[in-house]
Amino acid sequence: MMGKQEKYLKISEEIIKYVGGKENIQGVAHCATRLRLILDDNSKADMDKLDNVELVKGVFIVGDQLQIIFGAGLVNEVYEVFSKAVGIENMSLADVKSKSAEKQNFFQKGIKSLSDVFIDIMPAILAAALLMGLSGMLGQTGIFGEKSVVQMFPAVAGINRFVGIVSSSVFAILPLIVVYSATRRYGGRPVLGLVIGAVMLNSNLANAYSVAQGSVTPEIIKYSTSRISRRNYYCTYDGCCCCKL
Repeated sequence: MMGKQEKYLKISEEIIKYVGGKENIQGVAHCATRLRLILDDNSKADMDKLDNVELVKGVFIVGDQLQIIFGAGLVNEVYEVFSKAVGIENMSLADVKSKSAEKQNFFQKGIKSLSDVFIDIMPAILAAALLMGLSGMLGQTGIFGEKSVVQMFPAVAGINRFVGIVSSSVFAILPLIVVYSATRRYGGRPVLGLVIGAVMLNSNLANAYSVAQGSVTPEIIKYSTSRISRRNYYCTYDGCCCCKL
C-alpha cells in the first residue's frame, strides 16, 4: 500500500509534468487551501489533466498564478513534497505575489497598485458600512412596525447612538486613512501621509460640497503673472530686466 510521502511525490510529479516541466515553474507557495504556482508560460499547463490529478479539488488561473485546490491541512503536506521536487523551497506567499506582479503589463500593475492601497483599509470600511446599516435599521420606522426599534426599546438608544458614532468616524477620517495607506504602498513615510491627510481634513479649508452648492465662497490663492503686478511686487529698481518682460 502506497504511503503518504509516495502518494504526494506521485502527485507532485504529475503536476510538474502537466504544467510543462520544472523549467516552466518560476515560483511556488501555498495559502490555506491552495498550491500556488508561477509559471513562465501559462499556456503550457494542461488544465484538464491537472484537474484530474488525485486529491486535486479544482484548478484555475488568477492574476498570473496557477492555483491548485487541495484543501486545508492537505495543501501543507503536498507543498512540502512538491517544493522539494521542483527545488524551490522556503518561498513565501508574498514572494509568489511579487513574482507574479513581474509578469503583469503596465495597465495591470497600475490597477494592482491602486487595489493594494485599499486592501489594508477595506476591513475598516466594510465594518463601518455594516455598523452604519445596523444603526440605520434600528432607528428607521416602518421596518418592524409603526415605531423604530429604538422607539420601542429606549434602552438600546444609547447603544445605537454609539454605533452610529463609531461608523461615521471611519468615513469622517477616510482621506487620512487612504493617504496613509497610499504612502505605505508607494514607499513614502506613513507619518507624511498622516500629515497630508490631516491637512485635507483641516476645518479651515472650505468644504467641497458646500463650495459645489454655492453656499460657501472659497478663498483662492492667486499668483499673477501680469507685467504690472510683477513689477509692483518684485521691482525696486526701474531699470530691472524683469520689468521689460
